[in-house]
Amino acid sequence: MCDFPFIATVIVPIYNSEKFLDKCISSLINQSADFSKIEVLLINDGSTDSSESICRKYSDKYENIKLISKENEGLSITRNRGLSLAKGKYIFFLDSDDTLREDTIDSVVNFFETVYDKVDLVTYRITQYYNGKPKLVHYRYKTLVKSGIYDLSDPKNAFITQTNINICVKNRGENNILFDSTENFKHEDEKYCCDILKEKMKIGFCSDGEYIYNRNNEQSIVASAFLPDIIFESSMEFYEKLFADFNYKVPPYFQGIVFNDLRWKLKENKLLPTKGGEQYLRYSQERVDNLLMRIDADIIINHPTVNKEHIFYWLSRKPNCSPAVFTFSDKVCIVADGKILYSAKSFTAKTDSDIAVVKSPIFFFLRNSQYKIELICGEKVTVVNACSADVNSIPACAEFHLPDNVDEFNESYLTINSQRYKLILK
Repeated sequence: MCDFPFIATVIVPIYNSEKFLDKCISSLINQSADFSKIEVLLINDGSTDSSESICRKYSDKYENIKLISKENEGLSITRNRGLSLAKGKYIFFLDSDDTLREDTIDSVVNFFETVYDKVDLVTYRITQYYNGKPKLVHYRYKTLVKSGIYDLSDPKNAFITQTNINICVKNRGENNILFDSTENFKHEDEKYCCDILKEKMKIGFCSDGEYIYNRNNEQSIVASAFLPDIIFESSMEFYEKLFADFNYKVPPYFQGIVFNDLRWKLKENKLLPTKGGEQYLRYSQERVDNLLMRIDADIIINHPTVNKEHIFYWLSRKPNCSPAVFTFSDKVCIVADGKILYSAKSFTAKTDSDIAVVKSPIFFFLRNSQYKIELICGEKVTVVNACSADVNSIPACAEFHLPDNVDEFNESYLTINSQRYKLILK
């Protein structure tokens, strides 16, 4: 560490954070590591509140706390300014409304020293807090359990998805990788991590320390609406360029990164643009489908937070995946790659007036001509064909026009490829 005057630099971008700054900066001053060996860069991004004066109070008191004030340019440019000035061997990032647990810098630096030649980025636990209480633990910590090095080419590590800045990186000086400052690009943390991780395809994890993510502040420098009409193009360009870096097979980790973004945007109805007309919508859907072609079915099926209905939606969209519906005397199944992903022995139809709607993922993978409703009264059988099917809804559904005398029938079946399954009309 003789080439660096500090063991670590902490870059803190600041914009109108007066309510949180004292707690944020105090969490750095109170680190268990020798604070005199930690450089703190407080970079004021054109705040209009009292943030600058609060920062100056600390920079006047501590030689290793430095205040840099500039015009408002956004989060990425602000962090990049810090990267250009950092004099610590290791670099941490801390948003001005968040804090670090007191053992974080000491623990992470000591761990990084043991793996320095093997990884370029070390992550540590991040926990969301709301009103001072832990709110959510990320699913990545089902994989990241013990301190060590994790191979990002290994499928079992596909869902680490390092998308936040609870990281520590090497200070490469003029060769530091920078944050993407493209306008309307909202995945800057994620892309920054990907850009660093691609070189060695390994990530370090330190099980000690904690990044305390404050969810109370919805107006922070990183709080912004992920509106699809604004972010779709820049997001897709990021995904497409990321995949283009790999000629043949995209490593499971990066498949997981992209699919994770697609799945949460679908869930929040923020995946596809709503403006631009039908032609642009089809073009946008094709771009998503082209990404899905390079994402393994197992990534979709095994993702820890995707529910069954969404799994089948994504598989139906994936051009090079062919789930099939198999009908047996006692059940109907969806099968992909030799695995049974879904099975049902009976179905339920919700009726409203003369319309019956049956919801099931099987309709993602069937043509209208492959199924029908059969209503039975004694020896009389009335066949009702599907009048429409909506495979864009989740789950997919089929709609049937029922006859006026439907109450006269004592049995009803959904018949799929000539096999009958009990249908309950409600």
